[in-house]
Formats: sequence, structure tokens, C-alpha cells
Amino acid sequence: MSYVELFQRHPRMSLRPEQHSHIAAAYDKAAFDISLPAHTRAVFAKKAEWFRLLAHIGEKREQAALAKQKAQDVPNPFGFIAAMH
Repeated sequence: MSYVELFQRHPRMSLRPEQHSHIAAAYDKAAFDISLPAHTRAVFAKKAEWFRLLAHIGEKREQAALAKQKAQDVPNPFGFIAAMH
């Protein structure tokens, strides 16, 4: 079974931006744990940065979706004039 077939059978679970932020916070906490080796803390710091980026992207996507929805919800005051597309 190829990687593509496996991925199609088991799609990744998408998370909300808040969930990405919580995961980033947990990785940040681990990155600042001085009882862990330096290389492990560095890996946790990179993962925290990655999840912060995913949270930021998710927030932007949600904002864009809301803006698009609001733009579609605006009633046309000139209902007799068809929208030009």
C-alpha cells in the first residue's frame, strides 16, 4: 500500500485554531522545561512555532470565510438590477 493510498483512507483530522494554540502552548511549556536535554527542548520549540503558525493561518481562514459570508449576506438594495459577474 502506497503512502497516497494510506492517506486517502485515513485523512488527517483538521483542528480549529484554538486547538492549535493550545498544542503550541503545551510545546512551549516543554521547550522551557530545563530538566529536558537542550536538543529535545529545541525540537519542542520548533513544534510550538509550527503550531502557532497553523493557528495563525486557521484564524486568517476563518476571518476570510466570515468576510465572504457577510459579503454574500448583504441585501441588494436595487433588487431589480441583476448582479454582474
